[in-house]
Amino acid sequence: MDALDRMFRVLVKTLQAKNPALLTVPFTVGELHQQILPYRHFRRELGLETNQEYELILMELLTGARGYLDVDERLRDHLGKELNSSAPEPGRVRDFADAHVTVNAGALDALPDATPHPTVSSSQRPAGVRTPATGAETGAPRCRYCGGDLPMGRPLHFCPHCGQNLQVLNCPACGAEVEAGWRFCVACGKAVS
Repeated sequence: MDALDRMFRVLVKTLQAKNPALLTVPFTVGELHQQILPYRHFRRELGLETNQEYELILMELLTGARGYLDVDERLRDHLGKELNSSAPEPGRVRDFADAHVTVNAGALDALPDATPHPTVSSSQRPAGVRTPATGAETGAPRCRYCGGDLPMGRPLHFCPHCGQNLQVLNCPACGAEVEAGWRFCVACGKAVS
């Protein structure tokens, strides 16, 4: 198993544990990069030493390599061309943050330990597996990492479900950590919303 296979397996395992609905519906490259499978939380499990290595493997995954993800032609062509260049720029992944990808059903079925198609109803879900919902449906704010309901009426620093630091934000341009209240990224100087 190489780094690409490992990244796909970790992606599927993470989605099964945190948001199984995303195994069958599209999600954005930005969500994948920053929330679903961020380097800082999965580097050991992925076996990657640097963020640059991570972004190159992610770029390969986002080209639709090995049929793991269903991607649009624009994403496949641009990132494929970048990967084949003499000096690929790993940060190009961020240029496609709004592009949508989907886990390929055939690739999911081929994994021996994967749930083929998570179509169970809420009443049939195992304990601890949440039905994805928006904050509007439940009235509660949601964790941007796992989608879990956050308690209201108290200051929150960490998600009670996944333990992620809710105070850490990421620059939409370069992905660097940006502290709450900052208006500009200290790494690239871009404005942060």
